Amino acid sequence: MKVLIGMQSLNWNVDGHRLVLNITKSNVDIAPGICPHGAVQGAPCYHAGVDGCVVNYFINVFGLETNTGTVPASPSIEIAWCSEGSEWDVDLVEFLMIPVEDPHFKDWFDSQQSSA
Repeated sequence: MKVLIGMQSLNWNVDGHRLVLNITKSNVDIAPGICPHGAVQGAPCYHAGVDGCVVNYFINVFGLETNTGTVPASPSIEIAWCSEGSEWDVDLVEFLMIPVEDPHFKDWFDSQQSSA
């Protein structure tokens, strides 16, 4: 689903990627994410610069820093994601993710689905 941010159109992917959180009392640790595509060439999340899933790369390197939404913490959270930039150099990629159940994203995404 495309959305225009500034002068740039970003394509949001809702394809089953998940954050996995290990929650212990007041500590939240981010485990490697779940890629439904197996990080293979030709998958929408494949990036040549990491030879694998760009979603998992950004989760493993930056944790929740690329998250733009909010939901209650739970052990597994489905995310929508988008990336834009170089197909070969991951350092030149803009990456965002948001929980699919984030109320604002969910309302927007549902409206886009119904108008499509």
